[in-house]
Amino acid sequence: MKKLFNITLLVLLFLSFASCNQDKSAPRKARSAGGTSEILVVTQNSNQWDGMIGDSIRNYFMQAQYGLPQPEPIAKLAHVNVSGFSDMFKAHKCILEIVIDTTLEKAVAETAVDKWAAPQRYIKVSAPNRLAWVTLFEQQKEIYKQWFDEVERARIMSIFRPSVDNDVVNAIAEKFGFTLTVPQGFYIGKSEPDFMWIRKELERSSACILIYQTPYLDTVQFSANSLVAFRNRMLQQYVPGPSEGSYMTTETEFVPPLRTYITDFPTEYAVELRGMWKVENDFMGGPFVSYSFVNPNNGKLVTLEGYYYEPNQKKRDQMLQLESILYSMKFVEQQ
Repeated sequence: MKKLFNITLLVLLFLSFASCNQDKSAPRKARSAGGTSEILVVTQNSNQWDGMIGDSIRNYFMQAQYGLPQPEPIAKLAHVNVSGFSDMFKAHKCILEIVIDTTLEKAVAETAVDKWAAPQRYIKVSAPNRLAWVTLFEQQKEIYKQWFDEVERARIMSIFRPSVDNDVVNAIAEKFGFTLTVPQGFYIGKSEPDFMWIRKELERSSACILIYQTPYLDTVQFSANSLVAFRNRMLQQYVPGPSEGSYMTTETEFVPPLRTYITDFPTEYAVELRGMWKVENDFMGGPFVSYSFVNPNNGKLVTLEGYYYEPNQKKRDQMLQLESILYSMKFVEQQ
């Protein structure tokens, strides 16, 4: 885990350096295109896409997103050979280019921010042969995904930010000491001293944000068991189900919550919990994702959570929208 963290940190520092060194005097770029979580893979020839290189890309990016009731891949993939890589394709927001160059001594990854459009993330992985290419990809694939996720959140925020609901934002800031970019359509369904339930209710769906906190005492509070127990206590108390005696809780038997250390959250360190929620004594359920961190301004352990409900429909894109709202967290400056 420590080795992976070090690799992640080094690559992120490199990517941040590359981002900071873009020519700020350059003309404004065209708006990027592409579907939600769609990655355009550019190959030199079709054999690269059909062979071991394409297989390694598909095996990773087409794996099922954890915690969704219906199987959905973590990303969508589109493909074009470099001979057809026209200006139209160069406007895609997420581009992964493959280069096999036998004159190279080793595999290397190059990155660019807003190379042809904005927002955009471009990664070119070059290697002397297919095996070296796949080896480097396997070592860095999680970093590539993290970078592509960043541009997805930036695109979603560019849509949400102009329609922000200032009343909701200010209420969050007053109670918890930080803000979230919450667009119009959401409202505060419940507000307690250490809890807030922010809801968007449509005829067939519910998109909700939960914020809850407790005094931070020990690192054991970041364990999966402790986070789930904390979640269940708060939800049983504040989030009732549709029938008498029912309440929201966490599905732990069939889809155990997956706990992951996150290094790109606005707090720099956070623990992600991704899984399924259910309603005790009823038959409702759906996906959730949460981020837990310590608020340095009040010494409390804070959890930001997004959950979604829409029976028999795909939910990955809606969860990404909620995730983007959670990633918009900014501490209020102390006076």
